[in-house]
Amino acid sequence: MERENYNAEYFERALARAYGCEKLRVENFHSEVLSQKGEHFCSVIYRVALDFRRSPYGDLESGRYILKDLLPVAAELGTNEKDMFEELLPAMSAILEKAPKEFGEHKLSAECLLAETSPRKEIYIMEDLGALGYGTFDRFKGLSVDEVKIGLRKLAQFHGSSMVLFQNQPELVAKLSPSHYAKGLSDPFAKSLILDATEYAADVFAEELPEISRKMKAQIPDAYSRRMQDVVDPKKSSFNAVIHGDPWLNNIMVDSVNKKVVLVDFQNCYWGSPAIDLYFFFYTSIKHEILVNNLENFLKHYFRCLQETLKHCGFKGPLPTFDQLKDEMQRCLLYGYYTVTCELPIACASPEASADFGVQTFGDREAMRKKRQQLYTCERVRQTIRACLPHFDQQGVLETP
Repeated sequence: MERENYNAEYFERALARAYGCEKLRVENFHSEVLSQKGEHFCSVIYRVALDFRRSPYGDLESGRYILKDLLPVAAELGTNEKDMFEELLPAMSAILEKAPKEFGEHKLSAECLLAETSPRKEIYIMEDLGALGYGTFDRFKGLSVDEVKIGLRKLAQFHGSSMVLFQNQPELVAKLSPSHYAKGLSDPFAKSLILDATEYAADVFAEELPEISRKMKAQIPDAYSRRMQDVVDPKKSSFNAVIHGDPWLNNIMVDSVNKKVVLVDFQNCYWGSPAIDLYFFFYTSIKHEILVNNLENFLKHYFRCLQETLKHCGFKGPLPTFDQLKDEMQRCLLYGYYTVTCELPIACASPEASADFGVQTFGDREAMRKKRQQLYTCERVRQTIRACLPHFDQQGVLETP
């Protein structure tokens, strides 16, 4: 499909709609593509700087925007991002804004000015967080202990405000489609991302960990698929929240001067166990030695922030307990296994490995096999998976019922 020409005329029309100013005119337009393969698999990202007047004789205003153009293959799979930007995120932000001032900074995301969807197409125009002082973390270095805690506080605010929203306006949360894995792992993308990746990891460690490798392969595809369905089923959770679904450090932007973060990319949001987001965040964004030495403290910090959010934002009824959180972490341990074996290698992709790595790669099994060979040259990937597999085995994750 031919991509839209996102020029000054396009933005003139889009901003006229967003600001409700029919006579808005754009001046001094500049646009650049920000996407880097291996980091933005599903979309093309543009950074736009422009000046505009809301009327012919209005004051000249400056605007800095991000345009996200979802690739047709991703839009065709379906996302929850439009509902998140147009309804849930504004409602969750309003809930957080009612908290006392001492609750501190609570911005969840970039403001979305315009969301447009049509068959196989989704476009979002948002404020440019970079112009507000936010930047990205170093995905190769991973997060420090203090950075992890800042990220966990934001996840707790995101989860907690959504839990209050569910009590106040359950019909909004009901608009979210369930997890892509709710029907199992039968679609081509899930097969490539999860089943093929798990089989590849089992082959890599077959000589070193033969029994573990055998167990990994024995679960593919049926047992793995059934267990994943159970993990993402909110009816199986002791408590639920709106899950971000992809909270790795590239989707968390940081203002390092003021020590605050916001979340980006809400394509994969759904209603489910907070443990799902915690495992994704932990295993994609934190080096293994930091995670192992601080896991209990990280969970306690997240839990304190979640309770704080719920208390300040008017949650009704009994608060979740720390034992419930730990139970959810145990129940969802398969998600940690999935994240380590399937998502971590992608999160650690080197610039060389990222150069020709896009969503289309997943549709070519031979190309993906070659890409995984390249991904596994990363020492962090091999060491982390090697260290984690015995733990998952000991916890019963690799057993086939």
